[in-house]
Amino acid sequence: MSISLIIPAAGVGKRFSANLKKQFTEIDGRPLIYWTIKRLVTAYNFNELIIGLNQDDIKFMDNVISDLNLNIPHIYAEGGKERANTVLNCLLKSNCSYAAVHDSVRPFVSSQVVKDTIDKAYQTNAAICGMPVRDTVKKINENIIEKTISRDNLFLAHTPQVFKKDIILNALHSALENNIIVTDEASACEYAGIHVETVLSNYENIKVTYAEDISLIQLFKEKFFEV
Repeated sequence: MSISLIIPAAGVGKRFSANLKKQFTEIDGRPLIYWTIKRLVTAYNFNELIIGLNQDDIKFMDNVISDLNLNIPHIYAEGGKERANTVLNCLLKSNCSYAAVHDSVRPFVSSQVVKDTIDKAYQTNAAICGMPVRDTVKKINENIIEKTISRDNLFLAHTPQVFKKDIILNALHSALENNIIVTDEASACEYAGIHVETVLSNYENIKVTYAEDISLIQLFKEKFFEV
């Protein structure tokens, strides 16, 4: 079976509070997306890399790719209005039967988690990794607690999210055509009635969302990369 690694990187990072897009924020002299791609291609032998990005970021990304010295082909796809549009554009350029979608700002997924998620998707057609909720969950209204929600069966979705290509392609098409807002690929499958399996992720597989998260990135980097 063949598998594409898809990295949607067209987001503007509204919550990051920085002039530079968070995927291009430098960690030890290299942009965050560099470390993310390096981690993924080290963890698994993907057949191709497809990056969804805006036209004005192509030159920047060319330099990142050159620095990575990849041994697999890479393709650029046009970034869309929302993540779902970008991922769909990437899927339309895929030459493989499966696709693994991974956040551009999630550089510390373990090799075992990558392998486990892909293996599960090969068995079931759709799988994601994630973590059970540890903290007590409260529902609030205007900063006042309404009730405590049981954390049993609650799951924090991570990436990679891996699917048989035709399944996720059709699910995203359907979601976009019906104006359904999806925040990850698994939610498109949910709306389409597709069964999605889960595997346990690793704690360090965080997504950089706020500028303060960079300090955590520095802490984890030595564990996952040679320095």
